[in-house]
Amino acid sequence: MERGAANLTRAELLELGMQYKQIRNYEKAKEYLKEASLQGSGKAMKELFRLGYNFYKEKDYAQAFDCFEIPSRMGHAPSTLYLGRMYEFGYGKRTNIQKAFDRYAESYQQGLALGAYYAGRLMMADALHSEEVREIAISWFKEAIAGGVYKDYAEIGKLYLNRGAKERPGDPVKNDKTALSWFLRGAVHGDNMCREIAADCFIHGIGTEVNVRRGLELYAQAFHDGSKSVCRALGNLYFQGDGVHKNIDLAIAWYLKGYERGDKRCRYEAGRVAYRAGQFFPGAGKEEKERALKYLNQAASLGYADAYDDLARVSREEGNEKKFVILLKQGMKAGSDLCRRNLIDFYCRKAASLLEETREEVAPDKLNTNKDKLGKIFDDSQTKVKMAAEYYKKAARAGDDDSWAVLARMYLYIGDALEVEDKDFIKAAKNGYTSGLLNTRVLLWRYYAGPTPTDGEILHQENPKQAFLLARQLAAEGYTDFYKILSDYYRDGYGTKKSARLAKIWANKVRV
Repeated sequence: MERGAANLTRAELLELGMQYKQIRNYEKAKEYLKEASLQGSGKAMKELFRLGYNFYKEKDYAQAFDCFEIPSRMGHAPSTLYLGRMYEFGYGKRTNIQKAFDRYAESYQQGLALGAYYAGRLMMADALHSEEVREIAISWFKEAIAGGVYKDYAEIGKLYLNRGAKERPGDPVKNDKTALSWFLRGAVHGDNMCREIAADCFIHGIGTEVNVRRGLELYAQAFHDGSKSVCRALGNLYFQGDGVHKNIDLAIAWYLKGYERGDKRCRYEAGRVAYRAGQFFPGAGKEEKERALKYLNQAASLGYADAYDDLARVSREEGNEKKFVILLKQGMKAGSDLCRRNLIDFYCRKAASLLEETREEVAPDKLNTNKDKLGKIFDDSQTKVKMAAEYYKKAARAGDDDSWAVLARMYLYIGDALEVEDKDFIKAAKNGYTSGLLNTRVLLWRYYAGPTPTDGEILHQENPKQAFLLARQLAAEGYTDFYKILSDYYRDGYGTKKSARLAKIWANKVRV
């Protein structure tokens, strides 16, 4: 049985805290671990920190703060550091840079060199414009370096690097040569960020003469020590041909190495580069075309969705319309809005062409000269109209609001020939609400208004309430044809309560 926390030894408190943590009763676990920490249990502090870190990762910052606070007071540096991060980024607390700095400094005093790094980093923006602040920031970075945090060499180097921006009066003097010296010191200590920045300096002659070979050596060291960012840097280098011979295949290979190491953007970059390479050889000879297609297919396989549009275009030029459609669908599925729009355009053009053919076939002069073929002409026309409706349906399903509107109109007036039901019309009309081509609410109003069709519509189902609501909405939006209709509805009580006053108001709008 449990005894009061005050009557338990710190070993017993720790044991109870661990038991509650194991069964995921975190409130009880916190209670006993906090008490054990207050009694000086180092293990309890570590367990409370781990619990807080889990809350931190789950973004339950209130719980995380509660877990970090007591270990921090008892001298547990990692807890203090995370309190600083919460104050810096506003995690569960209002952002407070001064409190964040104080926590970072305190964690350093508690023995965590990383605290000095974060304290110095908070000064970076001001250090770029103040000699005094720069010296203070550098002093913090040097303290971190003394504690083995070698990425601080890169931070010091950045404070001296001339980034090409226009300096303000009073800004501390920048010196690329000094910056490079700091990056090289970090490189000697095995810091990959320093290696990569130093490599960039050698390749572009920043603070030194151009030395591509030395730059590539530093990049290679970073790569062999596990850097993933260097893969993207090398991909960019070979794609742009910056100091090296341009090599698309090598650029793609480096991007994919970065992707294998966890840099997800590298897969996009590989696809982008392959896509652009595929567009560098349009309409050339057979060999160049095959090369372009190889790159476009590679880009598509890497998820660069717009590549499907180019592949589709090639298929269409070759007369393979079926493959053209398949590729556009694949591109749309992969997320290419360009493929989606072009697929919609293809379907709509097909539908419009069929309807135009139908209009020409049933034109009076054509019918008069082909009276003996009227049956076949009408059958063929009906078939083409059905095909057109199917194309519009495909365009609508691809997300085209105008196609929904066209379908709604077709369903309303020739729904019998298209063999559709009332629900098909209602669905099309509602999906076409945002169409800029025609107002489908007017079509819905015609469907619901009056005991019988008034405009030649085939589908009709009287619903006074729906007719009134649509008329009121359309009139309110300025459709003047509905002023009198709404006035009549209020006068007659069609779909609403009779109101002579409102009938008069809308009738007056008609006169105006």
